[in-house]
Amino acid sequence: GSVSVDDGGAAVLSHPPVSASQMDWDREWEGSEKGPGGEPEPGRELDMSEGNGGEWSRRQREREAALGFRPQKEILYNQLLPYSERLDQESNYMLGQIKENLGRAVQLRELWPGVLFWSRKLSTYIRLYGRKFSKEDHVLFIKLLYELVVMPKLEISMMQGFTRLLISLLKKKELLSREDLQLPWRPLYEMMERILYSKTEHLGLNWFPNSVENVLKTLVKCCRPYFPSEATAEMLDEWKPLMCPFDVTMQKAISYFEMFLPTSLPPHLHHKGFRLWFDEFIGLYVTVQNLPQWEGNLVNLFARLATDNIGYIDWDEYIPKIFTRILRSLNLPVGSSQVLISKYLSSAYEIGHVAVWISSMLGGPSKLAQKHLSGFFKSIESFYHPSNNGRWLMKLMKLLQRLPASVVRRLHRERYKKETWLNIIPDSHKLTDQDITDFVESIKQPVLLAMFSKTGSLEAAQALQNLAQIRPELVIPPVLEKTYPALQTLTEPHQLTATLSCVIGVARSLVSGGKWFPEGPTHMLPLLMRALPGVDPNDFSKCMITFQFIATFSTLVPLVDCSSVLQERNDLSEVERELCSATAEFEDVVLLFMDRCFALIEISTLEQTREETETEKMTHVESLVELGLSSTFSTILTQCSKEIFLVALDKVFNFATTNIFETRIAGRMVADMCRAASKCRPATALKRFVPHCCNVIAQLTINDDVLQEQELDKELLWNLQLLSEITRVDGDKLLPYKDQLVKILQRTLHLKCKQGYILAGNLLHHLLRSTTLIYPTEYCSMPGGFDKAFAEYFPIKDWGRPGDLWNLGIQWHVASPEEIKFAYYLLDNVLQPELTRLQQCADGEIEMSRDDVHQSLCIVQNCLMGSGSLLPFLGGDPIRGLAPTLMVLEETKLCTGVNYDPSRENYREAIAQVIRKLLHHMLDNSEDDTKSLFVIIKIMGDLLQFRGSYKHEFDSRWKSFNLVKKSMENRLHGRKQHIRALLIDRVMLQHELRTLTVEGCEYKTVHSDLMRDLLLLSTSTYSQVRSKAQHVFFTALGTYNFCCRDIIPLVLEYLHPDKQNISQQQLKGALYCLLGNHNGVCLANLHDWDCIVATWPAIVSSGLSKAMFLEKPSIVRLFDDLAEKIHRQYETIGLDFGISDCCVELSASLTQAKDPNSNLTVLAAEEIENGIQSQIAKNNESLRNYQKLIDILLDLLDQRNLPWKFEQIAIGFLSLLLRDDVPLPTRAIKFFIQSLNHDALVVRKMAISAVAGIMKQLKRTHKKIEIDPYTICGSRPTTIQPGDRPDNKWLHYNSSDLPRTKDDWEACLFVEKTHWGYYTWPQKLLVYAPADRQPKLGRSRNEMSEAEQVIYDRFSDPQFMEQLIKFLSLEDRKGKDKFNPRRFCLFKGLFRNFDVAFLPVLKPHMERLVSDSHESAQRCVAEIIAGLIRGCKHWRYEEVEQLWKVLCPLLRIALSNITVETYSDWGTCIATACESRDPRKLHWLFELLMEAPLSGEGGSFADACRLYVLQGGLAQQEWRVPELMHRLLQYLEPKLTQVYKNVRERIGSVLTYLFMIDITLPNSNPTLSPNVSEFTSRILVQLKPLMEIDEEIQNHIVEENGVGEQDERTQAIKLLKTVLKWLMASAGRTFSTAVAEQLHLMPLLFKIAPVENDESYDELKRDAKMCLSLMSQGLLYPQQVFMVLDVVKQTSESSSWHAKYTVLTYVQTMVFYNLFVFLDNEQAVQDIRWLVIKLLEDEQLEAREMAATTLSGLLQCNFLTMDSSMQSHFEQLCKTRLPKKRKRDPGTVVDTIPPADLVRRHAGVLGLSACILSSPYEVPTWMPQLLMNLSVHLNDPQPIEMTVKKTLSNFRRTHHDNWQEHKQQFTDDQLVILADLLVSPCYYA
Repeated sequence: GSVSVDDGGAAVLSHPPVSASQMDWDREWEGSEKGPGGEPEPGRELDMSEGNGGEWSRRQREREAALGFRPQKEILYNQLLPYSERLDQESNYMLGQIKENLGRAVQLRELWPGVLFWSRKLSTYIRLYGRKFSKEDHVLFIKLLYELVVMPKLEISMMQGFTRLLISLLKKKELLSREDLQLPWRPLYEMMERILYSKTEHLGLNWFPNSVENVLKTLVKCCRPYFPSEATAEMLDEWKPLMCPFDVTMQKAISYFEMFLPTSLPPHLHHKGFRLWFDEFIGLYVTVQNLPQWEGNLVNLFARLATDNIGYIDWDEYIPKIFTRILRSLNLPVGSSQVLISKYLSSAYEIGHVAVWISSMLGGPSKLAQKHLSGFFKSIESFYHPSNNGRWLMKLMKLLQRLPASVVRRLHRERYKKETWLNIIPDSHKLTDQDITDFVESIKQPVLLAMFSKTGSLEAAQALQNLAQIRPELVIPPVLEKTYPALQTLTEPHQLTATLSCVIGVARSLVSGGKWFPEGPTHMLPLLMRALPGVDPNDFSKCMITFQFIATFSTLVPLVDCSSVLQERNDLSEVERELCSATAEFEDVVLLFMDRCFALIEISTLEQTREETETEKMTHVESLVELGLSSTFSTILTQCSKEIFLVALDKVFNFATTNIFETRIAGRMVADMCRAASKCRPATALKRFVPHCCNVIAQLTINDDVLQEQELDKELLWNLQLLSEITRVDGDKLLPYKDQLVKILQRTLHLKCKQGYILAGNLLHHLLRSTTLIYPTEYCSMPGGFDKAFAEYFPIKDWGRPGDLWNLGIQWHVASPEEIKFAYYLLDNVLQPELTRLQQCADGEIEMSRDDVHQSLCIVQNCLMGSGSLLPFLGGDPIRGLAPTLMVLEETKLCTGVNYDPSRENYREAIAQVIRKLLHHMLDNSEDDTKSLFVIIKIMGDLLQFRGSYKHEFDSRWKSFNLVKKSMENRLHGRKQHIRALLIDRVMLQHELRTLTVEGCEYKTVHSDLMRDLLLLSTSTYSQVRSKAQHVFFTALGTYNFCCRDIIPLVLEYLHPDKQNISQQQLKGALYCLLGNHNGVCLANLHDWDCIVATWPAIVSSGLSKAMFLEKPSIVRLFDDLAEKIHRQYETIGLDFGISDCCVELSASLTQAKDPNSNLTVLAAEEIENGIQSQIAKNNESLRNYQKLIDILLDLLDQRNLPWKFEQIAIGFLSLLLRDDVPLPTRAIKFFIQSLNHDALVVRKMAISAVAGIMKQLKRTHKKIEIDPYTICGSRPTTIQPGDRPDNKWLHYNSSDLPRTKDDWEACLFVEKTHWGYYTWPQKLLVYAPADRQPKLGRSRNEMSEAEQVIYDRFSDPQFMEQLIKFLSLEDRKGKDKFNPRRFCLFKGLFRNFDVAFLPVLKPHMERLVSDSHESAQRCVAEIIAGLIRGCKHWRYEEVEQLWKVLCPLLRIALSNITVETYSDWGTCIATACESRDPRKLHWLFELLMEAPLSGEGGSFADACRLYVLQGGLAQQEWRVPELMHRLLQYLEPKLTQVYKNVRERIGSVLTYLFMIDITLPNSNPTLSPNVSEFTSRILVQLKPLMEIDEEIQNHIVEENGVGEQDERTQAIKLLKTVLKWLMASAGRTFSTAVAEQLHLMPLLFKIAPVENDESYDELKRDAKMCLSLMSQGLLYPQQVFMVLDVVKQTSESSSWHAKYTVLTYVQTMVFYNLFVFLDNEQAVQDIRWLVIKLLEDEQLEAREMAATTLSGLLQCNFLTMDSSMQSHFEQLCKTRLPKKRKRDPGTVVDTIPPADLVRRHAGVLGLSACILSSPYEVPTWMPQLLMNLSVHLNDPQPIEMTVKKTLSNFRRTHHDNWQEHKQQFTDDQLVILADLLVSPCYYA
């Protein structure tokens, strides 16, 4: 039987499994890195000072004196453990050891194992005790680790380990102020640069793990508060030069600022902090319109700034802009015709940061942020309605969840948190009560809507939990209003689960009432009563949520009947009287709940079919229900008074004893309920149960023949099961029954029937556990329970009261001498005989049947599991010498409250000896007895590890503890205000954490024997045995120091190719052992040279084996997995284990800071010298191993008969061994170059990457010199001015001043990086030194190194080259191939390292490939050319000139032969060639490209391609080629009327790039590059003919350029098509939108854009529509609002109704996407209102209807409000008289209703209809009357009748769901009329 999870007794509420998002709730805040070993960080430690009064602080002072220091902050729960008095001494000893040894290890310069081992010990120490050390030690630890982390040569895996420890030391920033600690920022920045922006990682010279980025970012975040005050200025100087908005460096700069800028400086330093950058950055934020990637980083930075400096920054002027941008970033679908810009989907803001930013801006004198927040929620409220769904929904839900949490966090900081050195919020900006109320009111409606969202109610429940803490009276009543009806309906289970989970969220606030919501508690009983029917066997999710609901409420409330108090006391308040009389119902609730549970159980029993199928396990659902039922029942019984308990006990006893249950499902549930009863009040319950069960069992086993039966009586089994469960109670309450119980054991342990002896085994296990373990015995919500007289204790007062940590009063069970005696009695009498039998069996003295062996083993296992905590660990001699060290590496013995008794036999060792013997006996004789082998494996695992609790159980309890804590915590007051049961549980978890901590255990001979046995089992014949054994094997590997080094050789023996008689099962097992499980050690990939040098070659050489089964698919797959895992997990292993000098100095102070009574002497000089020597030896040894490994792998690759699979694995391993600090040995270089021409494509690919990396290794460094950019031009700007300035003009491309001769070339200062000088110049501008100081070019073979000669020889060999080019120009996957950057790097490296050496060999190939039209040939030559151009960076002028003489003709041919397949490759080629190169160096290329892109040669397609290639080159150069851009623009302008679509699109794209540079940054000069406004004004002149005409513009052009000149108008239409392509291309790509210029085109577009969505329209109309859609989503600056409105007004007066219709759709989107910018401007709101209302009276029906839709939308997003003036205006219009219909004269054909009157009347009706449709989900007060007014018009002439009908049917559709609620708003008369209106008219009338 499996052990139920809540062993050890916690009444943990069982939660349904949660989503990961809930688990990572605090990730963004805490960055909660897990501690080493994967356990979660221990809970927040408690501050000692906040206790109650003097007694506590006096005790503390005594402790401090005893400890010798004042602890920084320790885990308080340790002091509540039963053995707490021993812990101070233990921790002091541990801390002393750690300080001494860590200091020694650093001074001896022994990184591995010394420093690593002792730093792990430190992190274990923190996990066990918190920060229990003095402030001085704390600072020393941090400084030492900081220095260790930033050592540049440190191996990456060690760096991560140290970083995680450093993070946990720095995490509680309130413990150390800036005075205590300062940390430099630059070393961290250099580390980030080295790792995150590594120059060599992409070449495969460095392998970093994926986690490294997050770890480093968290580290920077933790160090940030301690950067010196000068840091801000230094950072700005360092990174501002990178801020070139067209370059990737912009993203890098801003993300560095986001990570590093300190924002928590105290107010007197603000002028050195954010004041230096705030205006500049917020200016940048407000300027940028199109959401570039880095805007998100800026938002994160501002959010952090706001929250750290509430009250010191005035956000008011930016608030409308900020809210508008937040609203835009949610990406909501708006308006009638919507085209989303995909870019906004990818780079939206992070909601977590947005919530923090908003919550930090609330409050303050102006209240502006709250006003906007209310508007914000009103405008998006309808998106929260459950009927809406889309990819935007998750963001909206997350916002709801985060905002209240953020506000509560802020309130906690302002009102409840202890003051620390961090900034204090000034009183003027603290949140007032009114602020809080306003906030809750604004968010309440969306939260209530979100309760029923499609994504589940989780976010809403979490939001409500936080809101209920601050304003229960506002949020709880509406939630209850939704809950009561939901509990009544049977038809909508979803409603029930949603409302219940929300009520669970607010449960604590509801039950505690408080002064604002005193009537809260009165709801509890009605809710409980109504929830009981939810225990429903047919609906699993309903059942689970009901259990959770009942458990939550009963945890919070003592279930005591207080109705008698009403007679005794008269000082009770009204609410208290009500509660007292209500508590009389508690007994009914409990009994009714039990009835529901019994019904549930009886239904489970009906599944009789289960009996026959012999399935041991319950299904997943059943086990969840079982867990829910048992934990809820145990919570109820824990919380009820004695009277209620006795009634319940009677009931459950009768149920259990009058029925017989099958033992699998129903039986388990009933037994669980009985167990719960006996746990709560053991003495009372055991008195009922034990004698009964014992009697029944004794009766039924009175005959000996029962013992032999295979199938036992059901009644016997059921009573055994019951007995085994109820004994899981407080041990000393069992002692009175010990004789009876022992009798039963002796009768039943040897039953023949398996089910029988397993149940008896459980009884044995539970007896031993109950008597020996340490655990709390009660989890009541008040210490001392509820059985007191009402005079001294009044339960009503304790509803929802938190536990008091300082008076928890935990009742511990600690084994008494009698219990221990009893436990040993059981072991001696039960275990010893079994061991003797098994020993004899193993020696072959007696025969035992398989069943007997299994039975014996089960007894042994149960004894071991029951008494694990009593038995000391296995002893014996440690195995030494596995790892060379100068240090002591001793294991930490933790006190776990058990005193081992050395006089008694250690059964752990006895079991170990017998089991090992038996195992070998079985493996020889009966290997197929797998059932017994399973038990043996389990026993071996327990022998090694088990001390009373299992890791996986601990983990799941830790998880469920955290969940319950989350669901019931009080974030507002903080300070551990949890309920008592939860606090007790946390203390228990602390105890278990201590028993499970086995860090750095010594590896002894016993362990090594057991490990060898486990390895045998892991390679046995049966796969299930293998996998179970491997599981135990892996766990053990991670526990013992260095045992991997002992085990690896044994595993590798199985892979040895010459070893005979290895079966395929053994090979498989061995491979699995190497592979490891998903989170444990992977033996094949330990980050250690000694291990890798053995394992990698072994894996490869096993391919040489003669065995046939290497071909088996399962084995082949295993080898693949192994290779794949090694590749995935490999991190570069260090070769340099040096320790920096400052670390050594710091460590000396650690060892000196020790307490005087330790006996450690200061290290002697020769010891230190030894340390230095052994470190040098270690470095040399590593290097030797590195070279040895490469040699062995190469030797294996030379073997002719190595299968191809293994050859590839070996080459893969080799390519992992490339490094950036040591060049590859020549032999390996030779091998890789050979492999470039290997037959297999995979190998060639690996070789290309490797050779590219080798080229980088062999690159010679080029000297740089510093220059002063200002002296070149002789001017220096006074402030920072981004953009073109006199002092950066010398960088521009200037065709009159190009370096065309050798002298000019050498005199020219080339600046290669594009971003330098755009924003500002760097502190030191470095350029390459003149050629004579650079490495020599044109070397002969003799001047090269050996490695270079190898390369030189191969690549100068024409045959080799020919073969290589042949392979490179093969196609790999047709149509999928792209320009390959790896190959480009290869060629670039060749030409960089060997300059022109290989050009002669290559030239004929290039000439041949260029004229070959196949795409693969073209791609190949493009890769070579790009490599050439980039590789010639340092060549001499003559060589460069020669090169271009060769290249120019080739490029001309290539560009004239360009095809659909190859144009993107050529684009990439040219773009790559121009990247990070000074344009003046490439003037040949640019002049060539500029020759005549649109020559018409080769047709329109070739023109488009040439433009594309040119664009690739220019775009890389960004702002440095204004002259070329002007030339290109001049060239293109006359050609804008191109007829061909592909050319037009390309020109549009090129124009975007030409004008991209024209942006306005704060304080920037006008650009020298082409200017949008000049261009637009020229265009407008040419478009004039289209502006003047009014009729529809038809697209009537013949698509060929006919003879002669066409008229102006046709030209203008062609031009317009190209301009539209440009507008579409630039939307979302540029940084600022040229609004002013685009406005002149808008009237024209309004005219053209079609009204319907019809694909058959021609290109011009579709484009016009698309353009308007994109423009309407643009972000407007406040000063642009009126410019747009003018155009809109002007268009709305045009004669074309199409234009008016389109204007309305434009306005819908524009207003929503710029909501707060418009709202900020009263006049603009009035203008739009006037416009829409005017268009309601347009004579064209479609325009009127669109105006109504627009009005309804504007009302719905709260842009306009429905006020009386608007209403009366519409009512007036409705009353327009229509003449009576006359009888028709035969002569008149049409009714003569004057159209104007009809239009006005229709306008009024449309207006009313818009108002009604604007609130689709509720019924505001004005609505009933409007509906009545509308209904009068139901019989008006068309189109009015139609409008009224549509409106009514829509009203019915949207209000149908909640009609019961909405009905309340109408009077009875109105309802009658409505009913008539809404019923569909009868068709048969």
